[in-house]
Amino acid sequence: MVLCGVAILLLFGPLMAGAAEWKAGDWTLSLGGTLRVSYNEEECDSACEDIWRNADLDSVPEDQPSDYLSMNISQFAVSGSRMMDSGMNAVFKTEWRVDTPDNQNETTFHNYEQYIGVDVKWGLLRVGTIETPYMQIGALLDPFYSDALSSRFFVDIQSALHHNNGKGRGRSTNTLRYDSPFSKGGFTAQFFTGLDNSEDSDNSYGVGFIYTSEKMTWFAQYYDNGESGDNEAYKIGGKIGSGSFSVFGQYEFDKGLISLAENLSALGSEDENTAEGDNTYEDNHTTGADVWFLGASYKMGKIMLIYEYGERKDSDHGREKDDGHTGWVLGLSVHLDKYVYIYTGYLEKEFNDDRDKDTRYTVGATLRF
Repeated sequence: MVLCGVAILLLFGPLMAGAAEWKAGDWTLSLGGTLRVSYNEEECDSACEDIWRNADLDSVPEDQPSDYLSMNISQFAVSGSRMMDSGMNAVFKTEWRVDTPDNQNETTFHNYEQYIGVDVKWGLLRVGTIETPYMQIGALLDPFYSDALSSRFFVDIQSALHHNNGKGRGRSTNTLRYDSPFSKGGFTAQFFTGLDNSEDSDNSYGVGFIYTSEKMTWFAQYYDNGESGDNEAYKIGGKIGSGSFSVFGQYEFDKGLISLAENLSALGSEDENTAEGDNTYEDNHTTGADVWFLGASYKMGKIMLIYEYGERKDSDHGREKDDGHTGWVLGLSVHLDKYVYIYTGYLEKEFNDDRDKDTRYTVGATLRF
């Protein structure tokens, strides 16, 4: 029962909140998903590009309006489990992001997690494209993790290791991952390795540790993409509070992997040694782009207030001398029921160089099923 609870919390997350469940032969199947819409007003000195503005575009048109309605970021997942004759529980999950095609983006389906595995009393073992423990624990801290009010996109006070697929990304491809059950003391651990299919065979790997009790959670994470040079990241953080008030945050130490994910490395594309979409350079020496944020939330009935503030420090030996920034988020949400909430908020990102700050005011709605 404990392991089953861990799987629901850490693996399927908010998608399971309203998932429809049915029996198909020996399998118990679940269909879950999220539909999102938001109206945004922005004023940006930079490109103002994130998943909400223009998914999968390398550049933003100069005549792009500062206010827009976005309805094209949704996702769905099918998951299932089956008790086998051996006593092991077989599990699988296939999850996709769905974008409404338009004249600039004709890609509809984007692969998220795709895995199969076994769930037994000594742990959960999976293989496929899987969220790293590094990314997964970040999702648990931010109640607006994939909304337009998210701290990991527009203001970037969670690093780019919290999204995208590939080696050294938030979702690791060609991955074998093990999650231990929670011990009686409240501890659990995660281990993974991502197999490198290039001729170098430099496998990525990482570990994570979580302690949880009734009113607090603490965690530590490590991530290495397996390449030579500086290609690591560490993270520590936690959450303390009750059902009505909580304080949370994390600190990410950049030993090269965050700089690569944020495209701060001084190396050019000719130094790449791996597949498209992966986050690796063979001899990276750009480091120091630490990222941290602190947040607090207050709940009163169906209403929640949240404030988050954070910083990405200037990198060492990066493309530019002053490439860091600070950012903050102030938001309000109202849950109409357990599956639907509306929200509004303001986000601000101020750069360390001479660019003007970027701002976004957003009003949105999210429906989970």
